[in-house]
Amino acid sequence: MLVQTILALWRFNDVKSEFVKVVDVYNVRMQLVQKMRVISRERAPILFSMVSTDDAFEIDDLKSEFGSLGSSFLGYRNKLIATNLSDQEQKLLDNHREFARSIVPGQRRVVELIEEGDYSAAQDLLVKEVSPNQVIALSKLDDLITFESISSQKAMNKAKALFDTTRRYLILATLLGVVISIAIGVFVSVRFSHFIKTLKKNKDDLEITVAERTKDLVKVNKQLQHLAHYDTLTGLPNRSSFLGHLTQGMKKMSSNNKGLALLFIDLDGFKAINDDFGHDYGDEILRQVATRVEETLRNDDVFARLGGDEFTLIAQNIIDSDNNTAVKIVADKVIKALSQPFNILDAQCHIGSSIGIALYPNQTKDLDELISFADTAMYAVKRSGKNNYKIYDSSMS
Repeated sequence: MLVQTILALWRFNDVKSEFVKVVDVYNVRMQLVQKMRVISRERAPILFSMVSTDDAFEIDDLKSEFGSLGSSFLGYRNKLIATNLSDQEQKLLDNHREFARSIVPGQRRVVELIEEGDYSAAQDLLVKEVSPNQVIALSKLDDLITFESISSQKAMNKAKALFDTTRRYLILATLLGVVISIAIGVFVSVRFSHFIKTLKKNKDDLEITVAERTKDLVKVNKQLQHLAHYDTLTGLPNRSSFLGHLTQGMKKMSSNNKGLALLFIDLDGFKAINDDFGHDYGDEILRQVATRVEETLRNDDVFARLGGDEFTLIAQNIIDSDNNTAVKIVADKVIKALSQPFNILDAQCHIGSSIGIALYPNQTKDLDELISFADTAMYAVKRSGKNNYKIYDSSMS
C-alpha cells in the first residue's frame, strides 16, 4: 500500500510538471508572439499615414514611431528566442524573420520616396508590394501562434492521460487499502481535478486568443484595402481607384453604345489659402469641395481626388448632342458649387475651379489619350482666365 501511494504521488508530480510546462513555457511564448504580432499590425498603417500627409513634422513623428515599434518587436523576439525554442518553433520564427527581412528594403524605399516628395510612387509601391507582404508577414506569425496552441494541447493531453492512469491505479489501491489510502486518493483526485480545470481554462483562453487575432487580421486587411483605394483626407476614390473606375466606365459605355465625359478639375486660388491660413484651412477646403461636388453628381458619376487640389469627375451615360449640353450642365453645376464662399472656423474663403473636359468615344477611345486631352483642356482654361470650363479640341495641343 505504501509503494502504491508513492507511485501515485510520483505520477502526480509528472502531471504537475506537464502543467507547469504549459503555464510557464507555452503561455510565456504565446504572449511574446502575440505582442510581436500586435506591433507588426500597428506598423502597417503608419506607412499609409506617411503617404497621406505632406507635413514634414508629422512624417518625422511617424518615422520615429515606425522605428520605435521595430525596436520593440526585436526586443520581444529576443525574449522569445531565450525561452529555448524547439526546432520546429525556431524554424517557424526563422521563416518569419527571413520574410520580414526581405520586405525591409521595400519599406525603406517607401520612406525614401516620401522624403523625395514622390507620394504617388510611394503609394503605388506600398499598395502593390509592401502592404501585401506585411499581411503575409502577419500570417507567418499566426503560424507560430497556431503551433504554440497545438503544442499546448498536446501537453494537456499528456497530462490528462497521466491523470487517467493514476486515477485508475488509485481506485485499485482504494479497494485494497484502508482509510489512509482512501484519504490519499481523495486528496490527490481533488488536486488533479484542480489542475485539469486550470489546463482546460488555459486551452480555452488560447483558442479565444487565436480567434481574436484572426478577426483582427481580417479587420486590418479591410482597412488596408480601403487605404489602398480611397483618399484618407476626403474619403473620395484615389488615383488608383479613379483609373479602375475609368477603365470599367469606358468598357461599359462601349458595350452600351453610349459615351462618357472625363472632367479634370483644378482649384483656383487654393495655394494662396494654404499660404495665408495654413494647411488646416486648406484641408478643410478640400473636404468641403468633396462634399459640395458629390451633392451635384448623378447616380453613375464618379468623383475622385488625384492629389493636392486636383480632382476628376467621370460622367457616364452622356447623351450625344451637337453642343454637348449634358456635359456643360455637369460642368456648370461644379463651377457654381465651388464658386460659393467657404466658411472655415473664423474665416471666409473664396476659390474657383478650372475644368478641362474630354469625351469618350467621340474624341478618343484610348484611356491615356483621354486623360491627356482633359488635362490639356484644363490648362487651356487656366491660361484663358480660370474659373471656367473648356471641352478639348485639337487646337489646344
